[in-house]
Amino acid sequence: MARWLIKLAAEDADLEEYVRWFPAGEIFALREDKDVYLSGAIFENLTDVGAVRKEAESQLTVLTCAASLFWPALRKPTIDRVIREQDDGTRSGFMLLSASVTIRAKMTASLDDTLRPTQAQELLELAKKRPRLLVALQLWGEEPKMWPRLYRILEEIEQHLGIDVDKGGLCSSAERTRFMRTANTAEVAGSDSRHALGKFLPPSNPMTLSEAESFISRMLQAALRRA
Repeated sequence: MARWLIKLAAEDADLEEYVRWFPAGEIFALREDKDVYLSGAIFENLTDVGAVRKEAESQLTVLTCAASLFWPALRKPTIDRVIREQDDGTRSGFMLLSASVTIRAKMTASLDDTLRPTQAQELLELAKKRPRLLVALQLWGEEPKMWPRLYRILEEIEQHLGIDVDKGGLCSSAERTRFMRTANTAEVAGSDSRHALGKFLPPSNPMTLSEAESFISRMLQAALRRA
């Protein structure tokens, strides 16, 4: 069956996360030898290479946001080329500058359409139905994850819930307070704090940035699963 293939460029460890979390569905990642491609029905109504590339860029962003909930160090790949595979296995590859090359290849991997959605796919679909959680997920996918961004994500989550995360049963009051006070205190959060020196007393056991990332990731996942 003819289809679009979008070849991704990144370190192998990053590429493997897309194969792991998006193995099937409307858009999925597949590995062929050392290469990883995006493909799926979402591209098949598109006839223009530029439109396929644009859609792939957009989809790659949200896929990265979802997968990075499980591996925060994930780096978004770039698009190496767009390929059109014909029914007979012939492939025409289109580079960024519209150069093309025709090659012969056959897919060796089979796709099991009965695969259950992964956690990343499930959370992404839930986020698409909840505007504030989708914003929170998109913010999570951006780098760097510093205190102001993490604080903003928590605000979006709580706006969605209509209540503080601790009152909603997602964490303890002490944990939320520890995060809030650390983020607000310049003595701890430094130049990325939300307020000036001396405005708030630092907590006795401030969070590290790594702990804060883990906390916000957990809050976002919990809010999505409750959506």
